[in-house]
Amino acid sequence: MAIRAECSISMSSLRRLAVALLACSPLACAPLLANAQGYTPRPQERVSDAPVPTPIAEPASTPLTNLPGRQRRSLNGKWQALVDGYADGIGDWKAVWKDRTATGKTQFFEYGFDDSVTLEVPGDFNTQRPELTWLEGSVWYRKAFEYDAAHGNGRRLFVHFGAANYRTDVFLNGEKLGSHEGGFTPFQFELTGRLKDGENRLLVHVNNERRKDGIPAQGFDWFNYGGLTRDVDLVETPVTYIQDYSLQLAPDSLRRVDGWVQLAGTAPRQPVRVRIPELGVDVRTQAGADGRAPLRFEAPFALWSPAKPKLYRVEVSTPQESLQEDIGFRNIAVRGDALLLNGEPLFLRGVNFHEEIDGRRAHSEADAQRMLEQAKQLGANFVRLAHYPHSEHLVRLADRMGLLLWQEIPVYQGIDFAAAGMQDKLEAMLAEMIGRDRNRAAVIVWGIANETSPGPARNAALSTLAQQARRLDPTRLVSAAFYGPGFNSGTLTVADPLVASLDVVGINEYFGWYTPWPVEPEQAVWKPFGKPLLITEFGAEARYGHHGAADVASAWNEEFQAEFYRKQLRMLARIPFLRGTAPWVMMDFRSPVRMHPFQSGYNRKGLLSERGERKLAWQVIHDYYAEVGR
Repeated sequence: MAIRAECSISMSSLRRLAVALLACSPLACAPLLANAQGYTPRPQERVSDAPVPTPIAEPASTPLTNLPGRQRRSLNGKWQALVDGYADGIGDWKAVWKDRTATGKTQFFEYGFDDSVTLEVPGDFNTQRPELTWLEGSVWYRKAFEYDAAHGNGRRLFVHFGAANYRTDVFLNGEKLGSHEGGFTPFQFELTGRLKDGENRLLVHVNNERRKDGIPAQGFDWFNYGGLTRDVDLVETPVTYIQDYSLQLAPDSLRRVDGWVQLAGTAPRQPVRVRIPELGVDVRTQAGADGRAPLRFEAPFALWSPAKPKLYRVEVSTPQESLQEDIGFRNIAVRGDALLLNGEPLFLRGVNFHEEIDGRRAHSEADAQRMLEQAKQLGANFVRLAHYPHSEHLVRLADRMGLLLWQEIPVYQGIDFAAAGMQDKLEAMLAEMIGRDRNRAAVIVWGIANETSPGPARNAALSTLAQQARRLDPTRLVSAAFYGPGFNSGTLTVADPLVASLDVVGINEYFGWYTPWPVEPEQAVWKPFGKPLLITEFGAEARYGHHGAADVASAWNEEFQAEFYRKQLRMLARIPFLRGTAPWVMMDFRSPVRMHPFQSGYNRKGLLSERGERKLAWQVIHDYYAEVGR
């Protein structure tokens, strides 16, 4: 869903903004898409099922699924960039988006990309130049690329963004393509009919200013990395193309797939074929006038699990297009307060991640590999991706490595659920997250909120969101994380009205850190509520290498953190309906709200330091997971 961005910058942001920029050489033009090294058109690509409409009036509303399986060319690399201190380049006066060049002796413009700095894409802008460290405002990016009009005949071309934080406006050759709101989900715009033969210029305006009406809202406990933080690609398709598909086991079966393929374009009534050669599956169906082709078939799947993360090569094709990707098949379900994977009881040995590594926003497959290996070394089989959808690289790698995932949208604490347009934004972000990852076996939970306070507007909004999640994907569980259980008459209780809308319940509890222990850990009694319980956060802070008394919280030492976890584990052993735990957090991460000298701008609850060094608490959790994993 495209939402118009309103770009402004606060005075506090301006005080932090440094305006000194260094010069760099002009950006060289990118090579021809048609002549990219190794490119060979497939036979299907030569078929045109209808004339290409010119121009395409609206950007595509649904990002393409299976981007790695498509014909694409990366626009990653160096982009020219301008810092827009007052965010006035978006208006008609300065009109940076027109990308003009002076043509006479008396003409000039108060901006210029040709002599600007460059920034690496993907990557946050805050960590690439010292003067941008604290920037919460606008940056303009420019990239030139070549287009061969002769090659493009009978084809469509999209520009696809893995993510950009937070509000984005995209322009091609001085024409606005559209806008997007949200910092962690993919979006795209169609370029067909707007391209010139030869050089084209893509301009992207990104504003990461925190807003009361944003998702997340103004206050959150992580660093507000801005910019083009994930991959940018040009993607070619036929005129009518495979937009999306769902190929997962039906909720009540270990053999049957109830799925669909969605086509988009001018000739949607086309034959559709799905093959899984290893299993001998070859299903043919027909898309209707709405482009939807339903599917149902059975096969003797070797089921995906953390112990055996089996993936099958799946082919989805029409007469014009053929896509391939590796998909795992597994069933996740609840029965009373039991959590079942492929019909067997499951305990989630988890940990929380923020998408940060080496003091920057993580974005590459190599980053994801390092992060997931940390989880495996801990003994985890589950990762909660907090507090927003993480990169597609990580999710696909989890499929291959056998790590279960909780994915959530950034509905974090102070959301104004009653604000105009808020429900539309919530539903758009949820749809973009599910659309990208609905075929990833690793993902077992869609999280719809973290630590939100009950109230009429919130309860209605999140109940509706839970229903939407099930409509979009009935094969996964829906959950939310609440802050802390209540304590009533000696019993720990979970009484949030949203519980009724969820399949599993997450509790973030910090007894012994933010909240005093209401009873001794060995005496804690939790009241059952008929559903599986996950402790989605629990933790205390310690600075790596700092040692001292284990009973002094203000000492910020490793001994206190380790003893905190020992007490927690004694309490958790008394919860018969506990189905998983996820310590907060894997690694120390940057957060401007952490102002103590021992924190130094970091949330220090990590089992690892920001450099990956193991604290004493790491061993406590490692030993616990080794025991419960036997």
